[in-house]
Amino acid sequence: MKKTISILLVLVLALCASIPAFAADTITTEGGSATKDVKATYQPGDTPTIYSVDITWGSMEFTYTDASKGTWDPETHQYKGATEATWSCENDANKITVTNHSNTGIVAVLGYTSGEGFSEINGNFSKDSYTLRSAEGTTRGNAPRHDFYLTLSGSLNESALENTVIGTVTITIYGFDSLTD
Repeated sequence: MKKTISILLVLVLALCASIPAFAADTITTEGGSATKDVKATYQPGDTPTIYSVDITWGSMEFTYTDASKGTWDPETHQYKGATEATWSCENDANKITVTNHSNTGIVAVLGYTSGEGFSEINGNFSKDSYTLRSAEGTTRGNAPRHDFYLTLSGSLNESALENTVIGTVTITIYGFDSLTD
């Protein structure tokens, strides 16, 4: 039994001897001092960028009215009231609204691509791009937004059926950081 206790005491002493000493400085005089640098590392908080952008589309339905020579006047042998070809749409059918609910500013970039067989038709916007600030600090109803309007030019062939797809509008969203890369 004495041997067992002796062995246990030796083990306890051996374990105590292996505890590291945190005080590496020794002061041996009155008024002496010791110093130690305090170190820190900055780690940014984890606040991910969240993109949430609403796109509200008008119907994007247009009517092409071909040019007209007007009405024939048999007395003068001339046409009266000639008109040029025009594109038209219902009120706001050509309107696209981009609303930013993101916690970062965005840039909305619009593009128009003519459909197959309709390369002579071009689409243009009131603005090709627009920068919207972050939605931080706003209410949902007052989020940053912008309205774009599509206009068409070129001619539509008479063989086009009602509501024929003649092109596509694409909206691409970029964050401010993406623009500086």
